[in-house]
Amino acid sequence: MILGTGLGALADQVQDSVKIPYENIPHFPISTLEAHAGNLVIGTIKGKKAVVMQGRMHYYEGYDMKAITFPVRVMKALGAKTLIVSNAAGSMNEFIDAGDIMIIADHINLLGDNPLIGVNDDSLGPRYPDMYNAYSPDLIELAIKIAMEEKIKVHKGVFVAVAGPNLETPAEYRFLRHAGADAVGMSIVPEVIVAVHSSMKVLGLSCITDKCTPDVLKIANIKEIIKIANDTEPKLTRLVSEIIGRM
Repeated sequence: MILGTGLGALADQVQDSVKIPYENIPHFPISTLEAHAGNLVIGTIKGKKAVVMQGRMHYYEGYDMKAITFPVRVMKALGAKTLIVSNAAGSMNEFIDAGDIMIIADHINLLGDNPLIGVNDDSLGPRYPDMYNAYSPDLIELAIKIAMEEKIKVHKGVFVAVAGPNLETPAEYRFLRHAGADAVGMSIVPEVIVAVHSSMKVLGLSCITDKCTPDVLKIANIKEIIKIANDTEPKLTRLVSEIIGRM
């Protein structure tokens, strides 16, 4: 699992855990953000072996794509077959509100880069990985089923990744919405590309922290965004734990 802004407490669900700071792992990038603890937590969740990144790296922090996605390669080498990614995102869909959870059905990469550019290592994956069903339909169906059982409000939608770190202009939000995106953020996509390249199943979840539709748009308050992510975290923890238990 890769845990995003305000969602690092999911790592507390790991039992019999070993916590390794990123700086103690050779070649591992280090998160520079206050809301990202920067630990690799290894143990079990619901009886399943788990490797959890408590905080991620972003393109806007100055890392290149291969550094950002190196942890996915490490998790794959450790035996991981499924990747669960979460992040905080802004909603451009009038029906998806702050505090909701969006299950990612597909994504749009507007980062302007790709972690697979360069010489391909055939032992890691194919030269031209197919991104059709990049987000596992089986895991999406399972997530929706569990959300209904647990009475957790969820939506299914398209996530678009932009480079950041600035938030978007009203014109950009309108452009992204017209392009088919429901939510926007600055992460997830590079890791998902590498996971698909590595033949891993992927489940993506966005914690919606603010509304980005032009009619309700206002100046963003980063502290408020992080608070909403923290307030939503218990629901996301419950949902992810149950998903892992039924995999």
